[in-house]
Amino acid sequence: MRKPGRFLALAVALTSLTALASGGSSGSLQTFGLPNATSQPKEIAVAADGTVWFTESSDSVRRIGRIDTKGKLTEFSMPSAPDQIVVGPDGNIWFTMATTIGRLTPTGVFTEFIPPVPGGLTSFPRDITSGPDGNLWYTMGSKIIKMTTSGVTTEYLIDTSSNPNPQGITAGPDGALWFAEYNANKIGRIDVDGNITEFGPVDQPNTIGAGPDGNVWFTCPASHTVGRITPTGTITLFPLAGFPQPWNPVAGPDGNVWFTEYLAGKLARITPDGVVTQMATVPSAWGLARGVGNTLWVTHLDQGKVSKFTLP
Repeated sequence: MRKPGRFLALAVALTSLTALASGGSSGSLQTFGLPNATSQPKEIAVAADGTVWFTESSDSVRRIGRIDTKGKLTEFSMPSAPDQIVVGPDGNIWFTMATTIGRLTPTGVFTEFIPPVPGGLTSFPRDITSGPDGNLWYTMGSKIIKMTTSGVTTEYLIDTSSNPNPQGITAGPDGALWFAEYNANKIGRIDVDGNITEFGPVDQPNTIGAGPDGNVWFTCPASHTVGRITPTGTITLFPLAGFPQPWNPVAGPDGNVWFTEYLAGKLARITPDGVVTQMATVPSAWGLARGVGNTLWVTHLDQGKVSKFTLP
Protein backbone atom coordinates (compact mmCIF):
# COMPACT_ATOMS: atom_id res chain seq x y z
CA MET A 1 0.00 0.00 0.00
CA ARG A 2 1.23 3.48 -0.80
CA LYS A 3 0.58 6.66 1.14
CA PRO A 4 -0.31 9.73 -0.92
CA GLY A 5 2.75 11.63 -2.13
CA ARG A 6 3.74 14.60 -0.10
CA PHE A 7 6.14 17.46 -0.58
CA LEU A 8 8.89 17.83 1.94
CA ALA A 9 8.31 20.13 4.88
CA LEU A 10 11.87 21.40 4.92
CA ALA A 11 14.77 21.67 2.53
CA VAL A 12 17.86 23.58 3.56
CA ALA A 13 20.39 24.45 0.89
CA LEU A 14 23.92 25.60 1.64
CA THR A 15 26.24 27.21 -0.86
CA SER A 16 29.25 25.35 0.51
CA LEU A 17 30.46 23.02 3.23
CA THR A 18 33.47 23.24 5.48
CA ALA A 19 36.19 21.16 3.86
CA LEU A 20 39.36 19.81 5.44
CA ALA A 21 41.84 17.92 3.29
CA SER A 22 44.66 15.61 4.27
CA GLY A 23 46.92 13.68 1.93
CA GLY A 24 49.35 10.80 1.96
CA SER A 25 50.66 7.88 -0.04
CA SER A 26 47.53 5.91 0.80
CA GLY A 27 45.17 8.54 -0.59
CA SER A 28 43.56 11.83 0.43
CA LEU A 29 40.54 12.58 2.60
CA GLN A 30 38.26 15.60 2.18
CA THR A 31 35.83 16.12 5.04
CA PHE A 32 32.58 18.08 4.89
CA GLY A 33 31.06 19.31 8.14
CA LEU A 34 27.25 19.28 8.23
CA PRO A 35 25.27 22.20 9.71
CA ASN A 36 24.06 20.07 12.61
CA ALA A 37 27.00 18.31 14.28
CA THR A 38 24.62 15.92 16.07
CA SER A 39 22.63 14.85 13.00
CA GLN A 40 24.26 11.37 12.92
CA PRO A 41 24.80 10.79 9.20
CA LYS A 42 24.56 7.04 8.81
CA GLU A 43 24.15 5.22 5.49
CA ILE A 44 25.27 6.63 2.16
CA ALA A 45 24.82 6.03 -1.58
CA VAL A 46 26.20 7.66 -4.71
CA ALA A 47 24.13 8.18 -7.86
CA ALA A 48 25.49 7.69 -11.37
CA ASP A 49 25.88 11.46 -11.81
CA GLY A 50 28.14 11.68 -8.74
CA THR A 51 25.48 13.10 -6.41
CA VAL A 52 25.92 11.78 -2.87
CA TRP A 53 22.88 10.86 -0.75
CA PHE A 54 22.89 9.93 2.93
CA THR A 55 20.56 9.44 5.88
CA GLU A 56 20.56 11.61 9.03
CA SER A 57 18.74 10.02 11.94
CA SER A 58 19.49 11.50 15.35
CA ASP A 59 16.84 12.10 18.03
CA SER A 60 16.23 15.60 16.70
CA VAL A 61 17.15 15.28 13.01
CA ARG A 62 15.31 13.12 10.47
CA ARG A 63 16.60 14.03 7.04
CA ILE A 64 18.00 12.85 3.75
CA GLY A 65 21.11 14.80 2.81
CA ARG A 66 22.38 15.41 -0.71
CA ILE A 67 25.78 16.72 -1.76
CA ASP A 68 26.08 17.64 -5.43
CA THR A 69 29.24 17.49 -7.50
CA LYS A 70 30.09 21.10 -6.61
CA GLY A 71 29.89 20.46 -2.86
CA LYS A 72 26.48 22.06 -2.32
CA LEU A 73 24.39 20.46 0.44
CA THR A 74 20.61 20.16 0.45
CA GLU A 75 18.72 18.47 3.29
CA PHE A 76 15.21 17.06 3.02
CA SER A 77 13.06 16.62 6.11
CA MET A 78 11.49 13.18 6.60
CA PRO A 79 8.42 12.13 8.66
CA SER A 80 10.48 9.53 10.56
CA ALA A 81 14.11 8.56 10.94
CA PRO A 82 15.62 7.22 7.68
CA ASP A 83 18.03 4.31 7.96
CA GLN A 84 19.37 2.34 4.96
CA ILE A 85 19.56 3.95 1.52
CA VAL A 86 20.11 2.91 -2.10
CA VAL A 87 19.88 4.34 -5.59
CA GLY A 88 16.97 2.48 -7.17
CA PRO A 89 16.73 0.98 -10.65
CA ASP A 90 14.51 3.92 -11.58
CA GLY A 91 17.14 6.52 -10.68
CA ASN A 92 15.28 7.59 -7.55
CA ILE A 93 16.59 7.35 -3.99
CA TRP A 94 14.99 4.62 -1.87
CA PHE A 95 15.39 4.16 1.86
CA THR A 96 13.95 2.41 4.88
CA MET A 97 12.39 4.34 7.74
CA ALA A 98 11.03 3.23 11.12
CA THR A 99 8.00 1.42 9.70
CA THR A 100 7.82 2.41 6.02
CA ILE A 101 9.77 2.69 2.76
CA GLY A 102 10.57 6.11 1.33
CA ARG A 103 11.25 7.26 -2.20
CA LEU A 104 12.85 10.58 -3.05
CA THR A 105 13.24 11.86 -6.59
CA PRO A 106 16.40 13.77 -7.53
CA THR A 107 14.33 16.96 -7.37
CA GLY A 108 13.08 16.23 -3.86
CA VAL A 109 9.56 14.82 -4.32
CA PHE A 110 8.86 12.33 -1.52
CA THR A 111 6.52 9.32 -1.50
CA GLU A 112 6.00 6.84 1.33
CA PHE A 113 5.13 3.15 0.91
CA ILE A 114 3.65 0.94 3.65
CA PRO A 115 5.12 -2.59 3.72
CA PRO A 116 2.76 -5.60 3.83
CA VAL A 117 2.05 -6.76 7.38
CA PRO A 118 -0.64 -8.86 9.08
CA GLY A 119 -3.57 -6.87 10.39
CA GLY A 120 -2.83 -4.83 13.50
CA LEU A 121 0.93 -5.36 13.39
CA THR A 122 3.70 -2.91 12.56
CA SER A 123 6.46 -3.46 10.02
CA PHE A 124 10.11 -2.72 10.70
CA PRO A 125 11.99 -2.76 7.39
CA ARG A 126 15.74 -3.00 7.77
CA ASP A 127 18.07 -2.86 4.75
CA ILE A 128 17.25 -2.23 1.09
CA THR A 129 19.01 -2.81 -2.21
CA SER A 130 18.43 -2.55 -5.94
CA GLY A 131 17.95 -5.97 -7.49
CA PRO A 132 19.19 -7.34 -10.82
CA ASP A 133 15.56 -7.73 -11.91
CA GLY A 134 14.69 -4.02 -11.81
CA ASN A 135 12.96 -4.26 -8.41
CA LEU A 136 13.79 -3.15 -4.88
CA TRP A 137 14.53 -5.85 -2.29
CA TYR A 138 14.52 -5.32 1.46
CA THR A 139 14.69 -7.28 4.70
CA MET A 140 11.90 -7.18 7.27
CA GLY A 141 11.09 -9.43 10.21
CA SER A 142 11.63 -13.02 9.03
CA LYS A 143 11.00 -12.12 5.40
CA ILE A 144 12.63 -10.86 2.25
CA ILE A 145 10.37 -8.44 0.40
CA LYS A 146 10.50 -7.76 -3.33
CA MET A 147 8.92 -4.45 -4.34
CA THR A 148 8.41 -2.94 -7.76
CA THR A 149 9.18 0.74 -8.24
CA SER A 150 5.42 1.36 -8.20
CA GLY A 151 5.08 -0.27 -4.77
CA VAL A 152 3.74 -3.77 -5.55
CA THR A 153 5.24 -6.27 -3.10
CA THR A 154 5.93 -10.00 -2.96
CA GLU A 155 6.90 -11.66 0.34
CA TYR A 156 9.31 -14.55 0.83
CA LEU A 157 9.44 -16.17 4.25
CA ILE A 158 12.79 -17.38 5.61
CA ASP A 159 12.89 -20.45 7.86
CA THR A 160 11.53 -19.01 11.10
CA SER A 161 12.71 -21.84 13.37
CA SER A 162 15.97 -19.98 14.02
CA ASN A 163 14.46 -16.48 14.22
CA PRO A 164 16.69 -15.30 11.34
CA ASN A 165 16.36 -11.50 11.77
CA PRO A 166 17.82 -10.65 8.35
CA GLN A 167 19.87 -7.45 8.28
CA GLY A 168 21.96 -6.38 5.29
CA ILE A 169 21.03 -7.35 1.73
CA THR A 170 22.89 -6.94 -1.55
CA ALA A 171 22.70 -7.96 -5.18
CA GLY A 172 25.36 -10.61 -5.69
CA PRO A 173 27.66 -11.17 -8.67
CA ASP A 174 25.64 -14.30 -9.52
CA GLY A 175 22.36 -12.50 -10.21
CA ALA A 176 20.80 -13.43 -6.85
CA LEU A 177 20.23 -11.45 -3.64
CA TRP A 178 22.37 -12.23 -0.59
CA PHE A 179 21.50 -11.31 2.98
CA ALA A 180 22.87 -11.63 6.52
CA GLU A 181 20.82 -13.53 9.11
CA TYR A 182 21.93 -11.94 12.35
CA ASN A 183 20.12 -14.19 14.82
CA ALA A 184 20.44 -17.41 12.83
CA ASN A 185 24.21 -16.93 12.29
CA LYS A 186 23.84 -17.62 8.59
CA ILE A 187 24.24 -16.04 5.19
CA GLY A 188 21.18 -16.37 2.99
CA ARG A 189 20.76 -16.37 -0.78
CA ILE A 190 17.50 -15.77 -2.62
CA ASP A 191 17.12 -15.88 -6.39
CA VAL A 192 14.74 -13.55 -8.19
CA ASP A 193 12.09 -16.30 -8.19
CA GLY A 194 12.14 -16.49 -4.39
CA ASN A 195 14.13 -19.71 -3.80
CA ILE A 196 16.13 -19.41 -0.57
CA THR A 197 19.34 -21.20 0.41
CA GLU A 198 21.20 -20.69 3.71
CA PHE A 199 24.88 -21.11 4.56
CA GLY A 200 26.78 -21.06 7.84
CA PRO A 201 27.48 -20.87 10.63
CA VAL A 202 28.96 -17.38 10.98
CA ASP A 203 28.89 -15.14 14.04
CA GLN A 204 26.06 -12.59 13.93
CA PRO A 205 26.59 -11.27 10.38
CA ASN A 206 25.21 -7.81 9.78
CA THR A 207 26.30 -5.81 6.71
CA ILE A 208 26.95 -7.38 3.32
CA GLY A 209 28.13 -6.37 -0.13
CA ALA A 210 29.19 -7.75 -3.49
CA GLY A 211 32.94 -7.88 -3.95
CA PRO A 212 34.96 -7.12 -7.09
CA ASP A 213 36.22 -10.72 -7.09
CA GLY A 214 32.94 -12.47 -7.92
CA ASN A 215 32.23 -13.28 -4.26
CA VAL A 216 30.03 -11.75 -1.57
CA TRP A 217 31.61 -10.13 1.51
CA PHE A 218 30.06 -9.53 4.91
CA THR A 219 30.99 -8.23 8.34
CA CYS A 220 30.47 -9.67 11.81
CA PRO A 221 30.88 -6.56 14.01
CA ALA A 222 30.42 -8.42 17.31
CA SER A 223 33.40 -10.69 16.63
CA HIS A 224 35.41 -8.09 14.66
CA THR A 225 35.51 -10.30 11.58
CA VAL A 226 35.18 -9.85 7.82
CA GLY A 227 33.84 -12.82 5.86
CA ARG A 228 33.82 -13.96 2.25
CA ILE A 229 31.34 -16.37 0.69
CA THR A 230 31.57 -17.81 -2.81
CA PRO A 231 28.46 -18.18 -5.01
CA THR A 232 28.48 -21.90 -4.13
CA GLY A 233 28.53 -21.21 -0.40
CA THR A 234 32.15 -21.68 0.69
CA ILE A 235 32.82 -19.34 3.64
CA THR A 236 36.20 -17.93 4.69
CA LEU A 237 36.53 -15.74 7.79
CA PHE A 238 39.19 -13.08 8.38
CA PRO A 239 39.47 -12.00 12.04
CA LEU A 240 40.69 -8.42 12.43
CA ALA A 241 43.35 -7.26 14.86
CA GLY A 242 42.13 -5.42 17.94
CA PHE A 243 38.48 -4.47 18.31
CA PRO A 244 37.70 -2.35 15.22
CA GLN A 245 34.03 -3.35 14.66
CA PRO A 246 33.79 -3.57 10.85
CA TRP A 247 30.80 -2.38 8.82
CA ASN A 248 29.60 -1.92 5.26
CA PRO A 249 31.86 -3.84 2.83
CA VAL A 250 32.03 -2.18 -0.60
CA ALA A 251 33.78 -3.12 -3.84
CA GLY A 252 36.48 -0.51 -4.32
CA PRO A 253 37.83 0.90 -7.57
CA ASP A 254 41.16 -0.84 -6.97
CA GLY A 255 39.87 -4.43 -7.01
CA ASN A 256 39.78 -4.73 -3.22
CA VAL A 257 36.95 -4.72 -0.69
CA TRP A 258 36.72 -1.61 1.52
CA PHE A 259 34.93 -1.30 4.85
CA THR A 260 34.64 1.01 7.83
CA GLU A 261 35.98 0.29 11.31
CA TYR A 262 33.67 2.16 13.64
CA LEU A 263 35.45 1.58 16.96
CA ALA A 264 38.90 2.04 15.44
CA GLY A 265 37.83 5.15 13.51
CA LYS A 266 39.41 3.88 10.30
CA LEU A 267 38.67 3.28 6.65
CA ALA A 268 40.19 -0.09 5.77
CA ARG A 269 40.54 -2.43 2.82
CA ILE A 270 40.97 -6.17 2.43
CA THR A 271 42.41 -7.87 -0.63
CA PRO A 272 40.50 -10.80 -2.17
CA ASP A 273 42.91 -13.17 -0.41
CA GLY A 274 42.50 -11.54 2.99
CA VAL A 275 45.29 -8.99 3.54
CA VAL A 276 43.94 -6.06 5.61
CA THR A 277 45.28 -2.49 5.57
CA GLN A 278 43.93 0.52 7.46
CA MET A 279 43.96 3.29 4.86
CA ALA A 280 42.71 6.47 6.54
CA THR A 281 41.66 7.83 9.91
CA VAL A 282 37.94 8.57 9.85
CA PRO A 283 36.58 9.09 13.38
CA SER A 284 33.33 7.15 13.99
CA ALA A 285 33.43 5.82 10.41
CA TRP A 286 30.18 4.06 9.52
CA GLY A 287 28.46 4.20 6.13
CA LEU A 288 30.49 3.62 2.98
CA ALA A 289 29.76 3.87 -0.75
CA ARG A 290 31.80 3.81 -3.91
CA GLY A 291 31.88 7.16 -5.64
CA VAL A 292 32.59 8.26 -9.17
CA GLY A 293 36.06 7.49 -10.44
CA ASN A 294 38.71 6.72 -7.86
CA THR A 295 36.69 7.77 -4.81
CA LEU A 296 34.81 6.40 -1.81
CA TRP A 297 32.39 8.28 0.45
CA VAL A 298 32.08 7.63 4.18
CA THR A 299 29.92 9.00 7.01
CA HIS A 300 31.17 9.98 10.48
CA LEU A 301 28.23 8.73 12.55
CA ASP A 302 28.98 10.61 15.77
CA GLN A 303 30.55 13.77 14.34
CA GLY A 304 28.08 15.20 11.84
CA LYS A 305 30.50 14.86 8.92
CA VAL A 306 30.76 13.20 5.53
CA SER A 307 34.11 12.52 3.84
CA LYS A 308 35.33 11.77 0.35
CA PHE A 309 38.37 9.52 0.14
CA THR A 310 40.36 9.62 -3.10
CA LEU A 311 42.59 6.68 -3.81
CA PRO A 312 46.13 7.44 -4.98
